[in-house]
Amino acid sequence: MNRFCMRRLVSILCTSGLLGVSSQAMASAFQIWEQDGASVGNYHAGYAAEANDASIAWYNPAGITRIKNQQFVFGTSAIVSDFKYKGSVGITELSPTLMGIVPVTVTFNSVVAQGGNFSLIPNMQYVAPINEWVGFGLSVDAPFGLKTNYGRSTPLRYAATLTSITVVDISPSLGFKISDKASLGVGFDVQKAYAEFNSIAGLIDPFPFGEKTVLTEEDTESSNKANDTGYGFHLGWLYEFNPCTRVGISYHSQVVHHFSGTSRFSGPIVTDIIMQDGPLVSNRATTNVKLPPYTALSIYHKLNPSWALMATGIYTQWNTFKTLTLKQVAGLANDPLTLVAPSTDIQITIPENYRNTINISLGANYYPTDTIILRGGIGYDQSPVRDTYRNVQLPDGDRYAVALGGHFQATKTLGLDVGWSHIFFNKTKVHPPAQVNGAETVSTNGHVTGGADVLSGQVTWDII
Repeated sequence: MNRFCMRRLVSILCTSGLLGVSSQAMASAFQIWEQDGASVGNYHAGYAAEANDASIAWYNPAGITRIKNQQFVFGTSAIVSDFKYKGSVGITELSPTLMGIVPVTVTFNSVVAQGGNFSLIPNMQYVAPINEWVGFGLSVDAPFGLKTNYGRSTPLRYAATLTSITVVDISPSLGFKISDKASLGVGFDVQKAYAEFNSIAGLIDPFPFGEKTVLTEEDTESSNKANDTGYGFHLGWLYEFNPCTRVGISYHSQVVHHFSGTSRFSGPIVTDIIMQDGPLVSNRATTNVKLPPYTALSIYHKLNPSWALMATGIYTQWNTFKTLTLKQVAGLANDPLTLVAPSTDIQITIPENYRNTINISLGANYYPTDTIILRGGIGYDQSPVRDTYRNVQLPDGDRYAVALGGHFQATKTLGLDVGWSHIFFNKTKVHPPAQVNGAETVSTNGHVTGGADVLSGQVTWDII
């Protein structure tokens, strides 16, 4: 039944493509591009080459050498997503019938569930020149994240209710100017990751007078939480052909997280079926998750005093997600004598089979005055989720983006930025292999539609 829920926690954690918009973050699967408020207005076009503020410490530490005084950047992005699942949900359990103990399925048709949400992604960046050739940076960002919540009012609760993951990356970095035109940079990443997955386990009436039904009064909650600290690095190279044209390349390494946490199964099924007074709990639930490495190539070119053009291509190696294995999960397992039995040593294997992806963005800046910049951008984001494995935790699909933004230099030391981007999602089919959750198997067959908006703000403070 739900002992498997922890598995979903990580299934979502890493694989599901649910981390993507709707509650999903703002990139394919659960990758996030919003590490500053200004670049939202260009849909991060040129983000590894523009190097106009301290956020370059994260995007490409080689660009730190372009910042000539101490500078703080404080920003946040608000994600408002709106996506909807329409389809069926099926629950299969072993049940006594006139034919003996056989698998019985109850299917809910015409299910409609809203999974959109509101999320905030804050960030902080700091850069300080050490001398003419070396600079220091410090970044606090969220490179990966997800939050989806279908609620408990529809049968989709048997597949998932709340799914969330938050990855906070703290990164000190150094930039080195190796010639008048070229710079190199390196950063060390310390990532703290938190994940939570909640769902509801149902019980099929074993002795109905008519057709089989789910005893909703026996709905039992499975809540699962885990965390870990992982380590990685990022590298960068920046080359300035002239004061108006530069190209940047950056690489963020893979980070492996060894999650550990608690899987808790509590409610009527525990008291009525297991005959246990308190919840069934495993404090040894574990799984390993590989957050993928990615490489970015950016170009920035100022055509004239009024216009600048920029572009970015990002290649993410999502194929590190093949199979997810959860161990020591609490819940119910099938038993040949009693149909189900409690266990805190369940192992669940989930095929993910993600594919590598590309993200492309094109943008432009317009400079009507010395204190105002107007931004715009468009982009395409490829999903790593294969059609045959897409699930409701992350019904991810290819997406397109349009973006607008602006900068106002209020004083010599204080700059303000705002940005907006809208994400368009294609209608995606959701019909993955059935999820075997010990004594319960859940299947979904439907589609998801929706979209999302990202609103950002940023304050840049120069210490002169």
